[in-house]
Amino acid sequence: MPLIGPILDDRTFEQLRDELVKRIPVYAPEWTDHNAGDPGIALLELFAHLGESLLFRFNQIPDTTKVAFLRLLGVRPRPALIARTLLVLDTERPAGVQVLRGTEARAGAVPFETDGEVVAWPLEVLAVGKTAAPAPSADDPARAATEKRRRQNAVEALPPAERDRACAGAPVSFYVTTAVPGDPLGGAAPPLDVSATLDQCLWIALLAKDSADPRELRGRSIFLGVLPDEELPRPYDLVPHTPGDPTRLRASDLLSAPPGFLWELWNGPARPSAFTPLDVLADTTRGLTARGVVSLALPSAFPTHARGALGSAGADSPPPLDDEKAAARVLCWLRVRRPAGENDAIHRIRWVGINAVGALQARTATPELLGTGTADAGQAFRLTQRPVVAGSICLEVEEADGWLPWTEVESFATSGPLDRHYTLDAEAGVVRFGTRGRLPRIGERIRVLSYRYGGGSAGNVAAGAIGSFTGVAGVKVTNPLPATGGADPASLADALDALPAEVHRRDRAVTAEDFRALALEVPGIRRAEALPLLHPDTPTQPAAGVISVLVFPTEDLRDPGAPLPDLALLRQVAAYLDPRRLVTTELYVIPPTYVDIAVSVGIRTREGYQSDAVRRWVELILRQYLAPLPPYGPEGGGWPLGRAVRRAELEAVAVQVEGLEYIEDELLLARRATPSATTGAGAGTGTQSQAGAAGPVWTPMPLVPLRPWEVPRLSAITVVTGTPLPVGAGYGTPPPSPGDPVVVPLPPEVC
Repeated sequence: MPLIGPILDDRTFEQLRDELVKRIPVYAPEWTDHNAGDPGIALLELFAHLGESLLFRFNQIPDTTKVAFLRLLGVRPRPALIARTLLVLDTERPAGVQVLRGTEARAGAVPFETDGEVVAWPLEVLAVGKTAAPAPSADDPARAATEKRRRQNAVEALPPAERDRACAGAPVSFYVTTAVPGDPLGGAAPPLDVSATLDQCLWIALLAKDSADPRELRGRSIFLGVLPDEELPRPYDLVPHTPGDPTRLRASDLLSAPPGFLWELWNGPARPSAFTPLDVLADTTRGLTARGVVSLALPSAFPTHARGALGSAGADSPPPLDDEKAAARVLCWLRVRRPAGENDAIHRIRWVGINAVGALQARTATPELLGTGTADAGQAFRLTQRPVVAGSICLEVEEADGWLPWTEVESFATSGPLDRHYTLDAEAGVVRFGTRGRLPRIGERIRVLSYRYGGGSAGNVAAGAIGSFTGVAGVKVTNPLPATGGADPASLADALDALPAEVHRRDRAVTAEDFRALALEVPGIRRAEALPLLHPDTPTQPAAGVISVLVFPTEDLRDPGAPLPDLALLRQVAAYLDPRRLVTTELYVIPPTYVDIAVSVGIRTREGYQSDAVRRWVELILRQYLAPLPPYGPEGGGWPLGRAVRRAELEAVAVQVEGLEYIEDELLLARRATPSATTGAGAGTGTQSQAGAAGPVWTPMPLVPLRPWEVPRLSAITVVTGTPLPVGAGYGTPPPSPGDPVVVPLPPEVC
C-alpha cells in the first residue's frame, strides 16, 4: 500500500506559545508581566510562529525519507490478496454452454472471474472405487453359508479365463463398490482412499441427463473438479509420525513435482482393447493432490459402448453400481491411475464434480495508454484501477521495432543494462521504471493491454454464495466450496512496525525468529513458532541443520478451540519459506499437537452477584487462558509451546473474576489417558475418572506436563456452585443413588 508519513508533532502556534509562557517562572521568576504587549512575550510569539513552521516541515521529512530509502531497498508491505474458489455449472442444453475465461460471476455485490475456459454439458458424475469386501463372520453359521454361496456365484460370473484361474487355486479378492462422498464440505461420509482399493484406481462414471446427446461430446472437452481430502488426522500426534506416512511434512516433499497419472476411457465389454488413453489438456490439481480442475479431451469415437453397458466383472471392468437408475444413465466410464513406475498413489478423495472451473475475486481492466517515456530514471505511471494483482499486467512499449513486451520484477537488483524490466506498487497501482535496465526513451508510448485488479477479505464468501453469471444464458452456477485466500492489504501501522525487521531480514530466513515472522506473512496463519533442531521423525533427539515451523491456522470450523491446518495451508507456508531459507537448512512445516485436558471447578459467589453469571465468567476466562491462539493465553500470544498446565495457576486465574468469593475444595485438573499410559505415568494422584462406559478416561494430576511441540486442548470444563463435579463428567444428569425411587409411567386404563 502507499506509505504515507504520519504527523509526528502537530502542536499549533497557540500550544507552543502557552508552553513557552509556562516555562518563564522556572527560568526567569522575576519576569512577571506576561501580557501580549510585553516585548519578551512578543519574542516568544515570534519563536512559536517559527517553531510551528519548522514542525510542519519536519513532519514531512522522517517517514517520507524512510519510505524513499525503503523503496530503493525494494521493501514493500503486503498488498491485498485475492480469494479463489471452484465453480460448478449446470445446464440442460444438449450442445453445451461455453463460458470463456474472464467471465464475471457474482456473489451479491462481490465480483468473481473465471480463471479458465469451461464448457458445461448436461452431465453428472459418480466417482467410485473397488474396496475390499469384509470377511464373513464365523459367529453366525447361516449368514456365513449365505455369504459363501454369494461369493461362489460371483466367481461363476467371471470371464472364462479368470474363472479358470480362480478354480485352479489362484487367490481371489472380493470387493464392494464404494462411492466418493458427494459433499465437498466434509459430511459424515468418510472420503474414499484410492490407495486402499484393490486396483488403486479411481473410476468415474459420466451420467447423462434427459437432454444429453452423446454425439455432441465427440472430440470435445470435459472439465472435472477434484477435491482431495487434505485434512490431517485428528487427533494429530507428532510422535507416531513415520517417514512412510502419506502426511509428509518436509518442505521439499510438500513442494515436490506432482506425480504422474493416466486417464483412460473404458471401451466396453466387447472391445479387444480395454481402454483408450485420454489427453489431459490442463491440470490444476497437481496430480490429484490439491483441489483444482482436470480438463480431458474425449475421442471422436464417443461413446465407446451403449448406455448402461455392464462390464464382464473382470479386473479391467468398472465396478457395478447398486443404483439401477444410475447404472442405466452411464454414458461411459473413466479410470485414473498412477503409472507403473510412480512411487506415490492416489490418496483420499472427498469430491468429484463435472463442469468445474476455477474462479478468483478479481476483474480484468480494459487496455490503457499510460503515457510516453522521458528517458529519465524513476519514471512512474499510475493505472486507473487498483489494487492490482501482481503478475497480471501485460505491458508493452512502442520502440523502433514496434510494440515490445516488458517484464514485471520485484526489484532491479539483477537487471542488466538492456533488460526491459519494471516494478509494480500493487496497492497504489503505480508502474515504475528504475535506474537499472532499459528505460522508455523520449516519445516511446507505453500501454497496458490488460491487468487484473481486486482482492481483499470481502472475497472470502461462503459456499453457495456465487449464484449468477453476467452475460451467459442457459446455465446455472454455484460454488460448492467457500472462497479462501483473500486478505486486506497491510495497514499503515503494521507496515511501519514491520519495516525494521524487513530491512534486517532482507526477505531471508536465517534465525528462528526469521522463520516465525515470515510464516506469519502467509494468509491464513494466525500463529507460528520455530523449533530449531527438531526433526518430525525423531522429535526427542536434536537434529543438526533442521528447523521445524509449527503453524496454527486463523480458524478451523471443525474444532474452533483446537485449530489444525490442512495440507493445503502447510503447502502454502512451505512454498513461501523454502526459497528464503539457507541451502544447508532442512525445513519442515508441521501442525500442532494437542493434549486433551479437563477442568472442574466449584465456586462460591459473593452476596449480591448472580451465581450463573459468575459461573459463566469463570468458564470463559479459563477457556481464554488456555486458548492456543492470540490474543488469548497467559501473555496474549496463545498458550506457549511446551509450558506445563498447573492447577495452582488456573486457580489463580479463576479467582480474578469479580463476584467470586472463593473456590470450593480445589480446582480439579486431569489429562486424557492414552491407551499406552492409562495411569498418567505416575504424575498426580494415581486415580482415574471416567465420563461414561464408552467415554474417555481422565487421570487427575496437579500438573500436566507438555512436550516442546504440544499445547493443551480444553476438552471438558465444568463450573458449578458448590462441590466440583467429577473431572471430565460434564453437566449431564448424575446417576441415581441406591435410595432414589424408580419413576415408572402408568399406562391408561383399557376397558
